[in-house]
Amino acid sequence: MNPTENPFPKDRKEIKKSWRDNIINDIKSIDVDKIDYKGAIFKPRSEIKEKQKVFFWIRVFLKEEIDIKPDTDLTITYIPSGEKLVTKFICYAKKGQNWDGGEEVVNYNPEDDKKILCLMIDSERIDKNSNDIPFIRSLFRISKYYDPQVLRLAELPISLPDGTLIEYYDINF
Repeated sequence: MNPTENPFPKDRKEIKKSWRDNIINDIKSIDVDKIDYKGAIFKPRSEIKEKQKVFFWIRVFLKEEIDIKPDTDLTITYIPSGEKLVTKFICYAKKGQNWDGGEEVVNYNPEDDKKILCLMIDSERIDKNSNDIPFIRSLFRISKYYDPQVLRLAELPISLPDGTLIEYYDINF
């Protein structure tokens, strides 16, 4: 090769062609009669290293601000049947959060709106392990048990760990 000559092909098509030709020649050179298939496993193999968690979010719109710490357990009770669902308070909503109609936030404001609680519950508690809460699980819009319900807020109190009731005017599951 001449030192002034470029060792790389000048065209992408040439690169693809030479690469493809090398693979084809390698495949053609395999002697399938010499391969031992005894004891071979032809089933697809996969291993789950860590099960992923999916959470459902609940937004509670309060009548008045309350001051609670993140990671506090709040209990939602459905009085007519006695169902109880323990959720986690994660954070307050943000004030004046505006969306551009898509997925982008416009005019982000980092200030908390202490009148809106964001609660979290593991989706498996609702979709797989929920025979003890048939009515409450039907309130979650993204649950497989969702069923539009008429709900009286007085029948669905939310309480702090010490039993104090939280006054709210709306709840979104």
